[in-house]
Amino acid sequence: MPLGREDYIELMPAKRQKINDYGIRIDYRTYDHKVLNPYRGERSPAADGLWEIHYNPHAPGQIWVRLPRPDQPRGYGWEAVPWIHHTMVSAPFTDFAWQHIKRTVARRADRAQHEHVLALALRKLLERAAAGHGTRREKVVAARARTAATDGAVWGILYGQQPEAEADEPGEGVFDDSEDDEEPLTDDGALSIWPAEHTPQSDSPTGGAVQEAGLPAPRRPQVTVYDPFEESLRW
Repeated sequence: MPLGREDYIELMPAKRQKINDYGIRIDYRTYDHKVLNPYRGERSPAADGLWEIHYNPHAPGQIWVRLPRPDQPRGYGWEAVPWIHHTMVSAPFTDFAWQHIKRTVARRADRAQHEHVLALALRKLLERAAAGHGTRREKVVAARARTAATDGAVWGILYGQQPEAEADEPGEGVFDDSEDDEEPLTDDGALSIWPAEHTPQSDSPTGGAVQEAGLPAPRRPQVTVYDPFEESLRW
């Protein structure tokens, strides 16, 4: 059966957090909307008292919160809550881009002001890359964000081979995230479902000579069958 909107939300990575006066904060991004007003500072109906939050690492501009809806058959509904700086950063970005900004922008103000500075730096990075400027690293960051935003690209990233993240360029700063009480998302939210690639023995005439020289044998392209059960375990 085809998946509906709520099914896609259910399949996204999840966190359990409180709904505070300022909203919901995930990895130095604050999400807020008036739909959260009745639940600020309140415990959820769950045993741990925390609220279930789903997010898309390839489009962190909003999150979805499971809120009680007695009028609906399931008894709950998913409410989209935007990032408070989503109007400032209109171009698509991924959590991979956000982590890059966090590493390169040092914190010199309080938490709220620092989030504003991060959002501004992210916007400038995406604008530079769109104009063909910026460092090679910044162009890679922006290109991955554009790819994830295209139709069907998210599923291609989930089901395909995820490229390794390149090393930071010399001179990039180190960001101290020791005061962040929420867990950061994984690098680009990559949900790799493929086994590690192995190096097969080469049967080419030069394969033996390469191995005798102590060099790794050339890799062959491999075809992996998609396993939905394995993916469900990783989700």
